Amino acid sequence: MPESKSRHAHKHPHHTIKTSNTHPNPKKSNKAVIVSVLFFAFLGLGIGFFIDANSIPVLIAGAVTGAILGFIFGYQVNKSLSEK
Repeated sequence: MPESKSRHAHKHPHHTIKTSNTHPNPKKSNKAVIVSVLFFAFLGLGIGFFIDANSIPVLIAGAVTGAILGFIFGYQVNKSLSEK
């Protein structure tokens, strides 16, 4: 906006310079990783149950596979959310 030539300048600055923030950055939370690991582990357990409900190794393998896939998925989601 144009200023009048006959008007004197203000004695106080219009924009204040912000000082550096002395608060530490909050620690990143891994809720997306934890929730996805649990969800995929239960999903893998359910798939293992439908494959063979009487076999304990199949159920454990399904749960472990689901947890690994859930960790990878949750890590990628957490990584993509932290970039924004």
